[in-house]
Amino acid sequence: MKKIKKIKILSIIDSLELEKGGPSHSLIDIAIANQKNKIQHDILFLGKKIKKKQKNKINIISLDNSILKYGFSLKLIFWLLKNRKNYDLFIVHGLWQFITLASRFLLRNKYLVFTHGMLDPYFGTENFKTLKKKIYWILFEKKNLLKAKFVLSNSNKEFRQFKKTFVNTNGIKFKNVNYGIFPKSLDFKICKEKFLKKFPFVENKKTILFMNRIDPKKGCDLLIKSFAKIKNKRNHLLLIAGDTNSKYGKKMIKLKNELKQNNHIYFLNFLKDQIKWGAYEYSNFSILPSHGENFGVSVVESLFTKTPIICSKKVGISNYIKKYKAGMVINNNEQSIISNLEKSFLLNKEKNKKLKENSFKCFNENFNYSNNHEFSDWIKKIL
Repeated sequence: MKKIKKIKILSIIDSLELEKGGPSHSLIDIAIANQKNKIQHDILFLGKKIKKKQKNKINIISLDNSILKYGFSLKLIFWLLKNRKNYDLFIVHGLWQFITLASRFLLRNKYLVFTHGMLDPYFGTENFKTLKKKIYWILFEKKNLLKAKFVLSNSNKEFRQFKKTFVNTNGIKFKNVNYGIFPKSLDFKICKEKFLKKFPFVENKKTILFMNRIDPKKGCDLLIKSFAKIKNKRNHLLLIAGDTNSKYGKKMIKLKNELKQNNHIYFLNFLKDQIKWGAYEYSNFSILPSHGENFGVSVVESLFTKTPIICSKKVGISNYIKKYKAGMVINNNEQSIISNLEKSFLLNKEKNKKLKENSFKCFNENFNYSNNHEFSDWIKKIL
């Protein structure tokens, strides 16, 4: 009997720093899922080596490159020239970087591109940044995507937006694919204990959790202003878990102080591992009032932990939250945030229990990579 050749694919990304959010959280899960479906999925990233355990024999390759502006890397060129013949397919993650340009010339119709929300119409409102992107699109990026086998979205919302975004996407082959995370083997009791040990002031309080990048697009300023206006917070705290080292992050801390919310809003900085999952487990709701979100990995993580979500209509998978009654879908404005938070404060135990059940059901039936092989099957089909 003829031996079937194992499919080998390589994901290429600029960074695997978890603080950057999005694909840095989900990429390893995608690789694990493909690995379990008999597709070898290696990961190549440009940055310096980081402490990251290899799981399920996933090969994580660091170019140990001091990333220059827009991810320019001679090491990437030489590495691809030497190793491209070893892979059947390449998946490029993100736009506006050197990686897509290098792929066009070196990988020739053997690559897919995940945009990860980088063509969101929201980015058409950034004035000078938008102008730079439009110029780069005309000169380089559109050609880079035209040469890709497919340009991928991970929600129907993002897929629809490709045709009405801030650049001309005519001629590009788009495909919407299943996305999600691989369930973690966790003892949630231990996770919660570790979270409470690190943040003892939250014990016996009810908490609303914002577990995202602290970025204008995520609506963090809107959330802080809205929470500050709620007069009867009913023993609730707003916990903001994200890296505060950016200029915007420091601005948000200043905003909290100006609104005199030191006893109601707490910045926990970036959380990871068991403490991160303990934060989800302990919280009554998680929240994402984003102005634009192609998918929402933090939303899926919340559903996995049975923590109901309050998210804006701008979140790519908000339709699932509505369909499964796994939380509340809101408008990204103060009035909607305030009214829905106040509503969440009044829910009884029975309704909270039902929301938790619905949350996990939503995750398990749509975003659980351990029992959904749609993406792996599609890769096999196009090769």
